[in-house]
Amino acid sequence: MHSDDFDRDPAVTLQLRSMLRPPADAAYWDSLEIRVMERIAAEASPAQRSPGVSGSFAAITGWWEPFAEWRRLGGAVAVAAMALTAWGFWHTSSTEARLSYEAAVEALSMPLDSMGRPVTDWPREKTVPDLFRY
Repeated sequence: MHSDDFDRDPAVTLQLRSMLRPPADAAYWDSLEIRVMERIAAEASPAQRSPGVSGSFAAITGWWEPFAEWRRLGGAVAVAAMALTAWGFWHTSSTEARLSYEAAVEALSMPLDSMGRPVTDWPREKTVPDLFRY
């Protein structure tokens, strides 16, 4: 069952169709186009106007035009993002280098036994071979 099969009043349908029918005169469509194009040209700012074929002004349209006002702000944000990224790389590399240096110095400053283990004087870390070494 389709929606057209019920609740249809033929008299109302005819009245609606007569009210919503497009005009048969072609001059209507020509005048509508002229009005629309004049309105577009009137709303375009002088920076967005360019001379048309007939000498009148037509609006330049393009997907990039709404973003033209954001150009300066976008450039500043991009520069700030690049500066933060460079600082982060520099800071990370200097931190890694410092930690590597400290680990190497710490490893060299600790005495090792013959098995490569750190030698300490703490009794709890002494093993049986350590006791007989003296």
